Amino acid sequence: MLSEPSGGFMDWKSVFWEPVMMMLSKFAQFIPVFVGFLLVLLLGWLIASGLKKILVRFLVLVKLDSLSGKTGFSKLLENAGIKNTLSEIVGIIVYWIIIIITLSTAVNALGLANISNILDKIIIFIPNVIIAIIILILGLFFSTFLSSIVITACTNAGISQSKLLGKITSTIVIIFTIILAVQQLNLKIEIINSIITIIIASVGLAFAIAIGLGGKDIASKWIKDLDESLRNK
Repeated sequence: MLSEPSGGFMDWKSVFWEPVMMMLSKFAQFIPVFVGFLLVLLLGWLIASGLKKILVRFLVLVKLDSLSGKTGFSKLLENAGIKNTLSEIVGIIVYWIIIIITLSTAVNALGLANISNILDKIIIFIPNVIIAIIILILGLFFSTFLSSIVITACTNAGISQSKLLGKITSTIVIIFTIILAVQQLNLKIEIINSIITIIIASVGLAFAIAIGLGGKDIASKWIKDLDESLRNK
């Protein structure tokens, strides 16, 4: 009869106390890992914030925002409702790249492989986004440059539609720039391709009409000059 309480006590210990001790042991093992997780996040945040400030100041110093204004990129950002300058946008992108890399490292340390894999895929995709942004910036710069050349050449040739031709030229370059940027992102969306095809066809038609109108002006001017030269003789 006296052995039953002892057996009951042992059952209670194995059922309740041992799982509690095991849980406390695992919790004690998890604490250093979690502290390391927080330290990695803190270090990553400090690096991201510091590098962002340094990069933005450097880009302002080399007058990236001035170039952005000349190419029309600042106006494009303003129309899109974005109040940040191009320097600030680059800084923000670099900031989040470092944060995502930090998160991936920290989450991997916690043993959360699925979340870490998702973050790794995002990190792999980031270079494509950066290249696409660079393509857009260079494309906008080239569109502005080429448009000014077309306007100057048409004005010197006496074409009254010079501004329209310059605008059309700029639009064509921007469209092809967007196509290149989308291809860099590997976004294979059929509806976008269809829309771009329609836009290109419309711009091409407008360009042909503008050239026709410009050609008419050139022919009229040439005939007028020829008539005046004959009368003077």
